[in-house]
Amino acid sequence: MKLNSREVKLNVVTIVRGESDGVNASLCKRRERIEELNRTRSLLRQIQFAFSLPHRLRKCINTENYVGAAKYYYGSLPILKAYGQSSFRKCKEESDAIISTLIKRLQAKIKDRSVLLPARAQAVSLLQQLKHPALETSTSRKELHTEDEKDFIQEFLDESVKFREIFPNGEDHLLHISTEFFDDYFKTVNLSLQPDSGEMLAAELNISFRQLLLDVSRMNELFPRANLLDRASEAVENAVRKHVTKQFNCLNIRIKASLRITDLSRKPDSQQPPKTLKAFLEIAQKTIIDGSLEVLQDLKELLVKSKSYFARWADEYTDLVQGGFQELFTNLIDHFGFLCAQSVETPPQSDESQSAQTVTPSLILLLSLLSIYLYQTAVPQITELVGTWFPGGGAMGSEGRPAFVPSEICRFLNTTGEKLLQQYVDVQARNCSVVVRKAVNTPNWLEYKEPSNIRSFSDLLLQEVGRIQADVQQLLPLGPTRAYRHKITFGSVGPSQSASVRQDGHRSASNLPKVRSQLLERDVARPLTEKVEIFTKVEYNQLWVISTVVKMTLKTFEECVRLQTFNRGGYQQIQLECHYLREPLQNLVDDATVVEVMLDEVCSAALERCRDPVPLDTVALDRLVQAKKAKTESAEEEAPAQIGA
Repeated sequence: MKLNSREVKLNVVTIVRGESDGVNASLCKRRERIEELNRTRSLLRQIQFAFSLPHRLRKCINTENYVGAAKYYYGSLPILKAYGQSSFRKCKEESDAIISTLIKRLQAKIKDRSVLLPARAQAVSLLQQLKHPALETSTSRKELHTEDEKDFIQEFLDESVKFREIFPNGEDHLLHISTEFFDDYFKTVNLSLQPDSGEMLAAELNISFRQLLLDVSRMNELFPRANLLDRASEAVENAVRKHVTKQFNCLNIRIKASLRITDLSRKPDSQQPPKTLKAFLEIAQKTIIDGSLEVLQDLKELLVKSKSYFARWADEYTDLVQGGFQELFTNLIDHFGFLCAQSVETPPQSDESQSAQTVTPSLILLLSLLSIYLYQTAVPQITELVGTWFPGGGAMGSEGRPAFVPSEICRFLNTTGEKLLQQYVDVQARNCSVVVRKAVNTPNWLEYKEPSNIRSFSDLLLQEVGRIQADVQQLLPLGPTRAYRHKITFGSVGPSQSASVRQDGHRSASNLPKVRSQLLERDVARPLTEKVEIFTKVEYNQLWVISTVVKMTLKTFEECVRLQTFNRGGYQQIQLECHYLREPLQNLVDDATVVEVMLDEVCSAALERCRDPVPLDTVALDRLVQAKKAKTESAEEEAPAQIGA
């Protein structure tokens, strides 16, 4: 029976497989033995290598074959870790000591600036192979930045590039150690841009800003993650804000310094003429206008030449400038009020008090006129310039008020000017009233002799009014003159009635009942008479100021007289002084009738308070007044002669 080819092949394969299995079975035990011997041989080699490791390491270190030493130690680590606490303890201790020496040498090599960068980079790689953190030995911030300040930024950048070559994976650590350098750098930048003392101009700031941009751009190329551009923008913004604030503070100080009034009177040994109130007012006005223009030009130059720095907050900068003027004028208004709240013409008691500004009536008058100048001229001009050079703004939001409100400032200035002028009048009236009260309250009127002369009080009063006139003539227009008006004060009599009392009363004491009858008629007529307007609306002219002061003073004169009791001589003395004051005071006021009426009221008050009201006749009054005038003229003629002698 013949077999086909397929069956033959299967039989052959089966026979070969059987023979192979037999051979494998017979060689299996030998093969396992050979593998076991190979493992033993390999272990013996490792043990032999481990025992010789200290010798090999010393040899590599002595020959500076640091790569070989790291390779040998790294290859022996499995055995040293497995048997380092038993059989190979001494070998492990010796090897670890040698490797510690190797690590120190590698660390020193990394820090050595004389070593080439490839060698230092290789040392870093070896430390990493030895499982030692290489960044612990990396360059510190002080090593990145030496003491040479010529171009410390370039030096810092060069060292940073070297650091990256040495530590390819040390980017985070480099950024960390560079943070301190950046902090110190921006601290120095802030100090230079915002000096505590001195004043930087816009041109100097622009130069500093350009240099800052160059430096930060160079550093930002290597450290894009350090956020340097934002920090530079913040430094610029802070510097600009402080610069704007300092500019307005300096202007405020200059304006306040210009408000000191000195040397109004000529000194005997001085060759220079005394300064006038008008000169001081012009100085203050010039300081405000010129100073504001200088500030605007400085801030405009800063905006134009450093426009790129203001891209993010241009509207805020505009509001900052406009708000500076709002605060400036508000502070000036507050300062005016503060000055006027101080003591007026208080003499200094010590050297310390001399440093404080003395607030005089002249200063109050000057501040009043300066307020009106600001309201009418300065604020409109500054508003126009601000609108032209710094348009826009409104960064405060739709709900916030504008940074600069000229209408509000003008309203406050107008009100402040009127209050100051009224206060000037009140202060001068009080000064005149002091003279009047002293003249009325000092004498013993019940024992007063018949008058033979006019007391010095009248001249002192006229001198006070004359000083007021000298002040207002320098700063205020004359004002409109008025015709005689018949506005009679409450409880007063008209000129004709008062004259009738004087003419009838001086004849004899027997006419006393008739005088008293006329006084009774006057009292009955009081409710029907028209009042003198002592306090009227503030007017910026000479006549209003002097008239108001005179009216307030004469009202005080009348009130003081009503509190005294007179004999015949005292009453006649009051009558004489009123007659002496009548003409010069009428020449100073806008309505002579008011002076006539109020002086008659003083005489009437003295008449009421007199026990024996017998007045002097007009002839006697005129004679005494003429004698006083002649004596005064003679004294004035002799004074220049004595000075020349």
